[in-house]
Amino acid sequence: MTSSQWVDAVASFAVPGLFPSYQSAAVLLRLARSELHVDLIEHGEAAVGDFYALLDRVDKAPTRFEVNKIMAQKFIIELEGLDGSGKTTLCSKLSEAIPHSLSIKTPSVALKEIRPLWDKMGGILARAFYHVSNYILQHEIMECEDSVIIIDRWYASTCAYTVGYPNKDATTLEALTPIMELPDEVFKWPNDLCLRPHLLLIMQIDPQVRRERVEARASTGGGASRFNPWDDRLSRIPELGVRILESFSRITGPRAVQSVDANRSIENVAESAMSVIRPALQRHFKPQAHFASDPLGWWKFESQQLDLCDDSGNRKHHALWNLQVSSQVSQSTTSLTGPPVLKTVGLHRIDDSCLYYWTSRISASNDAWASVLWFSGEYPLESQFRAEKTCQPLQEILTFLCFASTTRTMAMRR
Repeated sequence: MTSSQWVDAVASFAVPGLFPSYQSAAVLLRLARSELHVDLIEHGEAAVGDFYALLDRVDKAPTRFEVNKIMAQKFIIELEGLDGSGKTTLCSKLSEAIPHSLSIKTPSVALKEIRPLWDKMGGILARAFYHVSNYILQHEIMECEDSVIIIDRWYASTCAYTVGYPNKDATTLEALTPIMELPDEVFKWPNDLCLRPHLLLIMQIDPQVRRERVEARASTGGGASRFNPWDDRLSRIPELGVRILESFSRITGPRAVQSVDANRSIENVAESAMSVIRPALQRHFKPQAHFASDPLGWWKFESQQLDLCDDSGNRKHHALWNLQVSSQVSQSTTSLTGPPVLKTVGLHRIDDSCLYYWTSRISASNDAWASVLWFSGEYPLESQFRAEKTCQPLQEILTFLCFASTTRTMAMRR
């Protein structure tokens, strides 16, 4: 196929070169097999054969059960930022600090030999290669035994760099649509890339600091490979870095996103990153202990992941919440008669001392037992928490439970 035919093959995409799925990119790579310059690499046809065999193994997407199991057993951290922001160094620091962790990158080591062939092809085919490399990394994560996976670039880079710089021949970005005006769909994590980061860390760095670091590493012979032209592009087009960072901020799919100030020393940057990672690891691997130490903070975080409340804890809409409250108080009397009344409630807000919810009228004038159930996640690997307390008379509509000081018992099922 000619260069124009490759471009025509993706003309229907929302953004040129931003593939919507694994198969949409893999089919182009398979069609282009006969055009590869195999003489560029040492093992030639053997390396090419290994690559296409790897594509065949990745073809079969993991089942939902397999994905849920991996997401429960592992914690995935993705580091993103512009070249020169210190991602690779931070990956190493975090891997040293976190037990049972593995530091990897996209494209992975398995693609090191074949990568120059696709960089040589360039254009849409190079974009397709970098897209499928995200799925190859997912395949490797599914098979590794480490508990914490720290990734130097993943799909967020594929999306941000493609959207930020769709035309390799551009010398100005004035004709491109501003990042904040692009539709949300452009920045969604692909549905068939089933694993997601539990935590996406975006390294923010001042342009001058980044430029000085790039120049310093170049003078010592370090830095990006000769196949990576991004240092030159970012130098020629200063606005490009802004577009890429804005694209990172709009990525949806990771369970949590946090910015890290990368302008300081690597020791300070690593400590800032760990201050975010430590509670996230406890919340993931020891949810019962984390819930006991900060129940309202835990509930607020989980509610944010379900898009029920904003960063301040205020509800975002009136949808019912997967939280149920029961009491033995009868709706018609003040006595503890009959079976408990179970209510599915709506979130009002969560602050530092109370969780406020709304429900239909419950009247009581005496002390009573109240029980709260919380389900988080998806069957069969969801977490269930139960909190019980002796409470004062229940309020009407905006009742509250002060979990921070009155939680008596909790049970967790995983």
